[in-house]
Amino acid sequence: MQQVSSFQLDVLNEIGNIGAGNAATALSLLMGSPVDMALPWTKFCPLEEGCALLSRPDEVGVGVQIGLDGSVTGRMLLTFDEASALHILQAFGDMLPEKDLDNEMARSALMEVGNIVAGSFVTALSEFLKASAWCSPPTLVHDYFDAFVCTVMVSGCQDTDYVLVFKTELQVGGKVLHSDLAFMPTEDSFRMIMNALGATGG
Repeated sequence: MQQVSSFQLDVLNEIGNIGAGNAATALSLLMGSPVDMALPWTKFCPLEEGCALLSRPDEVGVGVQIGLDGSVTGRMLLTFDEASALHILQAFGDMLPEKDLDNEMARSALMEVGNIVAGSFVTALSEFLKASAWCSPPTLVHDYFDAFVCTVMVSGCQDTDYVLVFKTELQVGGKVLHSDLAFMPTEDSFRMIMNALGATGG
């Protein structure tokens, strides 16, 4: 496996925290209520380990997957457990009449949350890399974690076996929600990230 020093991992975590701050601001505006977001840790790991980190045996969850285009390419996956996803829907208040995970408007709201989170991280990463990147339209899956996490991640890692996982804590309406954000870069983007991290030293 490609070795990443603790200093370089700190750089990635700082990039993630910049993205988290921007995401929290945008989500606060979207929901009309205060939202905070923090990253307890960041891990750069093989695909198999990444799948294990995101999977939650026998639990139903929600995943928002988003493709990346431009100079930085790959796929991102944001996951929540079912209760956290429903809490986010409740935070929209009267803006969202139906707060059911099978409702089209509710699913669209969660996809927009995923789009904002992923987009904020992509912006922070692309600024660090001095490269351009943008998100493709999101898709949502509501199923058992074991049924979708590894499928999405394996399909996202078509030509590389490494995953960048951000453990995220989203505070909405005074409640802390635990979620995960995974980035599966293409081989070219993986190489670009490693070269940029190499330039940071450590």
